[in-house]
Amino acid sequence: MLVFVVFLDYSSVQASQRKRSSSYDVLMVDPLEAKRLAAKQMQEIQAKQRFKRQRQIEAINGAWAMIGLTAGLVIEGQTGQTILDQLVGYWTVIISFFIQ
Repeated sequence: MLVFVVFLDYSSVQASQRKRSSSYDVLMVDPLEAKRLAAKQMQEIQAKQRFKRQRQIEAINGAWAMIGLTAGLVIEGQTGQTILDQLVGYWTVIISFFIQ
């Protein structure tokens, strides 16, 4: 049996109206309602994890793009071939492997 304990803050209630000295009361929640709340919270956690993972993947992809651009610029500086000419040369070599 699954039971959740929920703490509610009644700080807005005047001190004279409180029966206990603590500002927290314990509530028992229906097990079916607790399952529904747990499922909703799990969906929220999974959505946050997916968003975090997508951001990590995007950062890694951006880093590889910057490395590729830097390598292309260094090769252009050394050989005088533009990045587009380099790509054409690479594709020509790759296609020649499949044609022969």
